[in-house]
Amino acid sequence: MTRRSFLILQGTASPFFRRLGAALQARGHAVQRVNFCGGDLLYAGDTPSWNYTGTPEALPAWYRDVLSEGGFSDVILFGDCREIHRHVHPLCRTHGVTANVFEEGYVRPFWLTLERVGVNARSTLPCDPSWYLDRRASTPRVAAAAPTGYNVAERALHDIRYRAANTAFKWRFPHYRTHRPRNGFAEYAGLASRVLAQRRFDSEARAVTAELRTCADGYYFFPLQLDADSQIVVHSPFDGVHETIRKVLTSFADNAPARSLIALKNHPLDTGLTDHRQFTMNLARTLGIAERVRFIDGGHLPTLLGHARGVVVVNSTVGMSALHHRRPLIALGTAVYSMPGLTWQGDLDAFWLHGEAPDVTLYEAFLDYVVHHTQINGDFYIKTGIAMATAGAVERLEAREHG
Repeated sequence: MTRRSFLILQGTASPFFRRLGAALQARGHAVQRVNFCGGDLLYAGDTPSWNYTGTPEALPAWYRDVLSEGGFSDVILFGDCREIHRHVHPLCRTHGVTANVFEEGYVRPFWLTLERVGVNARSTLPCDPSWYLDRRASTPRVAAAAPTGYNVAERALHDIRYRAANTAFKWRFPHYRTHRPRNGFAEYAGLASRVLAQRRFDSEARAVTAELRTCADGYYFFPLQLDADSQIVVHSPFDGVHETIRKVLTSFADNAPARSLIALKNHPLDTGLTDHRQFTMNLARTLGIAERVRFIDGGHLPTLLGHARGVVVVNSTVGMSALHHRRPLIALGTAVYSMPGLTWQGDLDAFWLHGEAPDVTLYEAFLDYVVHHTQINGDFYIKTGIAMATAGAVERLEAREHG
């Protein structure tokens, strides 16, 4: 095994990067971590660390100096669109350093993503269907993921600790600016309100789902994403979720079958600080389709997907689930699964009447390849999932090739 030297940048609000760094050290690799804020410092543990206290403007030069010394073979980071990370990618290429990027899983649940170079729209995964079909015979079949466990309270506790540490140690990192768009207390208040209303939301979603399944002309499904998601902000043509809603509902009103319905499902982690429901229904009334639009804050995703006439996404991972359920799918942004044979390649106006189910053979070839080369069975936030993710990540990082 070749000994490597890893520079670990910012990770999730959890102990995952600390556990990963310790596991790499135990395997004989050199590890150095960079803390950009109090939350990073809190979760650094005993990993050798630098505290970056400079300005954002000085960060590119700092990265250049660190990488030009030639001591690192690899950089590890979570989220390649964060402002503190985006400058390191061209420098990695210049200095022959491998960028290893973690992200939430392309496949859900129980998977996370690890790719070289970048993820999502920066992924090196080809968009050529024949490329996956040609490798079908040599790619292992997808095995069922082992459950990682999930505890929303545990994840929330990590996030609260991380943000509290940012506040407590702000004096040590005076120039740090988080990638999160909202004040933490405002987000927690919004999520708390959502939790209190969830029973009502779930009851409403069950009633709407039952109604949708009886619709004579069928229904379309449009799962919303988060306004601050880099998939929207960076990897789509839209300025925010409201612009995506306007695009989809306007096209639906003009082109979908006259008696069909459309269901918009809010993101489960939406804080409610922006009222997507009110915006949706106001727009629907303006377009004269209020009686054909449903908005839900809950619901059983496999059921909603399994009976839909078609699914519209920007670039959500729900798209992969739609393919699994063999639903006609259109992706309005840049997505790793958007290619001929999997998603509708025409415009949205034509999709409503002419969208086609995905090619099953291509989907299976694509899924097998993506899971085998870019997915790790594990979780970033829960103890059992972190242990699984750490073991899988070390194996992948030590391999000659991945992603």
